[in-house]
Amino acid sequence: MIEINHNYNSGAGPEKIQGLTLVEVMIALVILSVGLLGLAGLQIHGLRGTGGANSRVQATFIVSDMAERMHANSVEFSQNLAYQNIALAANNCGNPPTDCDTGACSTAQLVAHDNYKICQAMGSLPSGATLTVTCDDNPCVAGLYDANNRQQSGSTHTLTLTWSEVRDASLGGNQNQTIMMSIQPFLPQLKK
Repeated sequence: MIEINHNYNSGAGPEKIQGLTLVEVMIALVILSVGLLGLAGLQIHGLRGTGGANSRVQATFIVSDMAERMHANSVEFSQNLAYQNIALAANNCGNPPTDCDTGACSTAQLVAHDNYKICQAMGSLPSGATLTVTCDDNPCVAGLYDANNRQQSGSTHTLTLTWSEVRDASLGGNQNQTIMMSIQPFLPQLKK
């Protein structure tokens, strides 16, 4: 019988080809697992950040929508001051008022309709969302026209939307977020 040895190193005996041992494979798996767990934690943290940004965008739209509704109903906003003390809670919108989207409404009915629609929109925010509209002056001053048909500005109103955002326990748990906007009433132009 003939034995053939393949020697790749000059002067050395036959080499044994060695693979990975089970211990080396286990160590590599542990290192890979730790890296993947860290990546999963970053993914969860990123998703929470995206959710928080989405809530801020929704809140900005809701406050802007309320401001536009107030300006559209200028009689109740600037003259009758119907929007001066509003407090809406997303979990307590009450019964639907007269539907002003499909039928004619008085300006007072439109205030109730606007409040209900905004309250319903606040349902897209995390629980505990509240919107308040306050008059910055005490007493609140109506916008008027003087004897020369010049507009006299009414009181500025502040819209404040607050909600609680869920955060990691390491970041302090839940955190209240707030969006505020101040608006000045304006009166429709007088016909000449």
